[in-house]
Amino acid sequence: MDRDAKRDASAFRVLLDLSEEAKLPVDLLLADIDVDRDSIYQAYAEIYMWQELAYIERFVERGERLSLALTAASRVHITTLGTLGYAMLSSRNIVHALQVSADYHSISLWTCEVAVQSREQSIEFMILPHALPAACQHFCAIRGFASLKVWFTEMLGRDIVPTQVTCMIEAPSDAPFCAEFFGCPVQFGSDVYSISFENTLFIEPLRMSDEWACQRAEIELKGIVDQRRSSFANRVHDLVSFAPRGNHSEETVSEALGISSSTLRRRLREEDTSFREVRAETLHSLACVMLLSSTKTVDEVAEMLGFSEAASFVRSFKRREGVAPGTWRRNKRQKVS
Repeated sequence: MDRDAKRDASAFRVLLDLSEEAKLPVDLLLADIDVDRDSIYQAYAEIYMWQELAYIERFVERGERLSLALTAASRVHITTLGTLGYAMLSSRNIVHALQVSADYHSISLWTCEVAVQSREQSIEFMILPHALPAACQHFCAIRGFASLKVWFTEMLGRDIVPTQVTCMIEAPSDAPFCAEFFGCPVQFGSDVYSISFENTLFIEPLRMSDEWACQRAEIELKGIVDQRRSSFANRVHDLVSFAPRGNHSEETVSEALGISSSTLRRRLREEDTSFREVRAETLHSLACVMLLSSTKTVDEVAEMLGFSEAASFVRSFKRREGVAPGTWRRNKRQKVS
C-alpha cells in the first residue's frame, strides 16, 4: 500500500475516538501530522496513509494495549468501507466478496499485505506488516486480522469463530480480552500474524447477497477509481511519486500525459491548483514519510527527492513547516516521548 496515497478517514476517526476515550492527548498526538481535527469528521474526509501511520506510531508509544487494537477493528464495520463494503455485503459468498475487495484494493482501508493459504479444512490469512514502520506493525497486523473476523461475522449474519489465531507478540496483560474477542485461544509468540477459518464458510451464501445490488456497487466503485485517476492533480502526483528524483518539469510531465503544457496548466487551474503546488505538496509528503519512518539523514532525503543540494530541500521544507527537517523530526520525537 502506498504510504503517500490518500484514503478515506473513517479508520482514522476511530483512532481519534479511542484516544479520547483512553484520555490520551489527541492534539499532542496530532502535532506536526498536518491534520485538521475538525475536518476529519466531515463525511468525505481523506488523509494520507503516512498521516495515519504517524498517528498510530504515537498512539503505540503512549502505551497502547492489545485490546485497543481489537476495539479499533470492531468499530470499522464492513459498512465503514462505504460503497466497497456494500459491494462485499451483496456478493454471492465470501470468496466473491474477497475478490471484489482485491479488485478495488486501492480504495480500501487496508494497511498490511496479506497472504492466503488453503489447507485441508481451513483457509489461513497471514498478515504481513513488514512494509510498515516498525512501531506500527503490531497494531496494524492485529487490527487487520481482527477486522476479518468482524467482516465475516457481518457478512454471514452470525458470530464467526476462527479455527486458529496466532500473534507474533508475547502474551500481554490483556490477553484474556483477546481470547474473548475471537472466541478461541490465541497463540502468542508465534512467527507470524495469522487467522484461520473453516473453508466451508467461504462458499456459504451471504445473507444479503444481491446480484444487482452488487453490480450497481461495482459500477460506483469503478467510477470512484476512474475519478481519482482522471484528476490531473492526482496524475501529476502519481508521476512525481513514482520517481521523485526524475526531472519533473511542467514540460516533461505534460509530455508524459500526452497533452500540451498550456492544457495541463488549464486543467490544474480548473482543479484550483497548479503544477508547482502539486509537485511541491507531493515532494513534501514524501519527505515527511521518509523523515518519520526512517533514519535517513537530511542530505539522503534531499538526494532521494531529487534536490540539487540539501540546502534547497531545507529551505523548501522550512517554508511549509516553519522549521528545518532535522529540527522537525527531533521535535516530533520529543513531543511523543
